[in-house]
Amino acid sequence: MHDFRALFFISLAAVVAPFLNRLPLLARTPIVAIELLLGILIGPSFGNFLTSDETISFLKELGLVFLFFQAGFEIKHYKIGATELRLGAAAWLISFICALACSFALWLCGLINAPFLVAIILPTTAFGILIPVLKQSGDLENALGRFVLGSAAVGELAPLILASIALAHEKHHFHQALLSLMFLGIAAGSLYLLVKYRSETHIAQMATWLGAGGVLPFRVAMFILLGFVSLADSFGMETVVGAYAAGMAIAMLAGAAQDETLEDRLASIGSGFFVPLFFVVSGVTFNLPLLLSSLSSISQFFIFSLIFIFIRLIPLCLYQRHLPQRDVLAQGLLSSTTLPLVVAITYLGALSGQMRQETATALVGAAIMTVTAFPTLAFWLRAQTNETPASLFILRRTQSIFDFFDPTLSKLMRLID
Repeated sequence: MHDFRALFFISLAAVVAPFLNRLPLLARTPIVAIELLLGILIGPSFGNFLTSDETISFLKELGLVFLFFQAGFEIKHYKIGATELRLGAAAWLISFICALACSFALWLCGLINAPFLVAIILPTTAFGILIPVLKQSGDLENALGRFVLGSAAVGELAPLILASIALAHEKHHFHQALLSLMFLGIAAGSLYLLVKYRSETHIAQMATWLGAGGVLPFRVAMFILLGFVSLADSFGMETVVGAYAAGMAIAMLAGAAQDETLEDRLASIGSGFFVPLFFVVSGVTFNLPLLLSSLSSISQFFIFSLIFIFIRLIPLCLYQRHLPQRDVLAQGLLSSTTLPLVVAITYLGALSGQMRQETATALVGAAIMTVTAFPTLAFWLRAQTNETPASLFILRRTQSIFDFFDPTLSKLMRLID
């Protein structure tokens, strides 16, 4: 009965969140941020209506898997071109180098004990979170949306691969790197075969199945999802990599049929239950008392919050030729938005003993800050039609950062071009 009680409170938070999002005060706040905060309120940190146990942890992992599955499935809609991906890769690489420098500086100061793992976490970007955020703001189809998603696509895949290697059991990092490459090869080969050998007959049959309104396409989609997730787990990869690949595979199978029945069903169960489940439970399992228990953890929280945005501001001059000034700053703030990978990697890092629980909690707290504050700040700055002193100050300080790093990064981009 305790499990049903927990599900009731999680569902209650998921229902209340959209209503709170309609309030003028919270209109620009991403709904996932509201779900997180409600999870904290009903969890052990405040209301103590439910506590974290094995069932809650499994539901959270299930929601995380479906979040990445939905992101992989929906990526077919968005026109992310070579320019967006190239700039996203260059920006991520620069941010990762900066994250390495910051992490090893913190390690030398004795604040953290897993500098490489922390460096992998800091430049992550949440593709699955940014899709509903950009939909909510109406920027999904414009230039800002394309560049943000290009940055997010790289900011999810690269850290996932590096984290799988860094978290390899018994320090078998080279062996894990080979396994990761094997899984990526299998996934890429499967996607290639789906595209190459998808015939008109198969497309017509898929359209017939979808149009009939049966449950078979949905069951096939779940079967493929669990197959890719199980395969990724057996290769030592994070399960979300398999979920992402499964989403892309289903999109290629069903997309050519030009029927939105399966997409609507997957969106309904994903956005309606599983994805809110992840964010609410992330709030429930967040250990706020531990974050506030010592000066060290509080300091780490503020330091990580600053580093999340700082390392994404440095490469923003790469985007100045492609976006207006206010969109460039929004690009940096939105690219700093992260949570799912931070939760997954810190959990595994703490479980394996590579990362202190205090550091893991501070990183998750800072990631929650990026979700709740950064998108709201980004859209507020873009909405300033009359340039207020506050927005002007932020824009001018950001421009000074661009001007400082621009000569070096411009040379880098010429080499990449």
